[in-house]
Amino acid sequence: MRSWKAASKPAVTLRTTVSAITPQAMLITEMRVTKDKVGVRRERTIRSATKTASFRRRSWLDGRSTSVDASSAGRVKSLASRPRAPYHPPVRVGKRPRRHPLGGRAMLASKRRTLSSWLPLAAAFALTVASGCGDDSPTEDLRDTTPLFDSASFPDTADTSTPQDTATAQDTTTDTAVTTTDTALPDLIPDIEPPVIVETSPAAGETNVAIPFTVTITFDEPIYRPTIAPQTIKLIDFNGDEVPGTPSLSQDGTVVTFTPTDSDQQYASPYTIRVVGNIITDLAGNKFVNTKEFTFTTANYPQQDGYRTVAAKYAPTIYSAVDGGAAPHAQVPTKYDSDSDWNFDNNRDWLTQTATSIIPAVYYNVTETRTHYFVQYQLFFPWVNHTTAERAHSNGTIGYLVTVDKARGDQAERPIALHTYHRELGSEENMAFVTTESAIIGGGLGTDDWSVEAEMAQADLFPSDRFEAYVTAKDHRACLWGYDQGGTFPVCPFPAAVDNGDTLIFAYQGGAPTPFVKGDGGWPKNMAEVADPAPDALGYALIPILTTSWPRRFRRGAGEMFDEFANFSYEPDEGRAVGDGLGLTSKLRDSVDANNSSAHGRPSWAWGWNPANSSAGQSGFARIVRGQIAIDPAWYVWERHHSSSTDNGLVEYVEETGVGFSTDYCFNGFANIDNRATDTLCQ
Repeated sequence: MRSWKAASKPAVTLRTTVSAITPQAMLITEMRVTKDKVGVRRERTIRSATKTASFRRRSWLDGRSTSVDASSAGRVKSLASRPRAPYHPPVRVGKRPRRHPLGGRAMLASKRRTLSSWLPLAAAFALTVASGCGDDSPTEDLRDTTPLFDSASFPDTADTSTPQDTATAQDTTTDTAVTTTDTALPDLIPDIEPPVIVETSPAAGETNVAIPFTVTITFDEPIYRPTIAPQTIKLIDFNGDEVPGTPSLSQDGTVVTFTPTDSDQQYASPYTIRVVGNIITDLAGNKFVNTKEFTFTTANYPQQDGYRTVAAKYAPTIYSAVDGGAAPHAQVPTKYDSDSDWNFDNNRDWLTQTATSIIPAVYYNVTETRTHYFVQYQLFFPWVNHTTAERAHSNGTIGYLVTVDKARGDQAERPIALHTYHRELGSEENMAFVTTESAIIGGGLGTDDWSVEAEMAQADLFPSDRFEAYVTAKDHRACLWGYDQGGTFPVCPFPAAVDNGDTLIFAYQGGAPTPFVKGDGGWPKNMAEVADPAPDALGYALIPILTTSWPRRFRRGAGEMFDEFANFSYEPDEGRAVGDGLGLTSKLRDSVDANNSSAHGRPSWAWGWNPANSSAGQSGFARIVRGQIAIDPAWYVWERHHSSSTDNGLVEYVEETGVGFSTDYCFNGFANIDNRATDTLCQ
């Protein structure tokens, strides 16, 4: 058997151009186009003729016949543009030649003998052919002379001269030269790229994620199924604990779904998706190299409008003193992100170097027991410009807690107590003011016996239901406007210079804040310089803590909200389970002196009670644990002002009569308690 391979013949294509001359006639030119081995393109006109009516054309390459109607220009153009397959000589593939039975040397000898025996015969045959087989007639021309067109049916009207293109300017000549396509299989490229996460749901940084939720992670290629397991796909909750659940992989291998089996998901809290590196692989064995984390935040608790109404009703009027007109902009309580970011490292610089307008704001949080509301208000200052350098710091906070007795029977809703909070250097002050109507001062004892700073009539302590907060100049202490503490080292003095001096006033005016604007002469230092005529107050925004700082409570480190090394675990009193084990941050970042651990602001859930001077009104502070005033405010008020030996207005709650002071919560967002739908005494 012989083995044949394709001859090295130039690629051949046929190009046909059809030019319409009249609706009944056309010029047809057929050319042979070749490319030689070095890629030089050569064209040769095979035949050119003018044809009329219909004709049939046979391709000498593919053997197809095509009918053309000269009167249809569009069809002629289409047929002229029709590509033909390139010419390829036939290829015969035989079996591999057998080896000579006597081996290589014997095979060569045999070939030599065969060749020598045939040489005389070959020479005789050559002479016969050269002499025309003993005939003087020419040798037959074996070339294919079949005409390209059937001249009998379609007479050739072309003359012997070179054909001229007689088409008008609207010539529709179409070149249908065919470009051959290499159909060889491409080289296989090995997969050495590791899989990449292209999307997560919830997305990184997403907020207001509804609960219950499921997590999906999408890769850019199929993943090897055995590498998806609880050890490689994790969901971490707000306490840093793993959420139980099992990940599953989609049928196409690109999407991982994690469904928590624990239904105790918390509102207004951060969750983190963790994809562990160096274990997960694609189908080619490429590893997902580095561990990736994506954090999202769940939505706030539902049905919060009622609590906002309560917070708005008792929202304070704020008097902020300006000492001699120095830095009045530092006395404006404002938003955490007034500079349009949550980077606490640049807040002071923004205030002192960039700001030209400040939005006044107050943050709030409301918890509810069966008998009372506890409304916490927090004021934030980007810069506490204390006159003592070691006490100056950025990102300061002060605050107040209002206790409201809910309407019961014939008794209308009413505020009964006010507690203050501020921190200066290492001390944390909590001053208590109570109403006469609350009967907290009972048993014929004085205020000192009940750990109270002062007792006042409700109309004086809460005029029009709103207390009047007083923020001291520069050191930013939380005091009560008009109240002079007195004593040798008063925390909240109220001298005449303050009463008659420069003061900025802020009030809740329906929630629409009034910007505090820097004028041509600088920042206004009193209300007369704010506008003419002077307004009674500038409005402030009332913002829930549960949608701002609380969901961000674990954002710590450079460029974040909290110090990365200041953390604590809340420990309730013995026998009390509310908030037990909550791991929380305790210090806002300080860009003034990052190494000074004494002067800094605290988030409301980390407020403590450690007075600089243990006055009679602040006795019993050792019983109050850090964070209790915000995490368990009902217990804070009960522990501070209740006595087991002497009766007062705080008595244990009796379900049957509805009388007393309850410490059982209907709603407590910080402690993840919401019994409003299940406890009939909360409805």
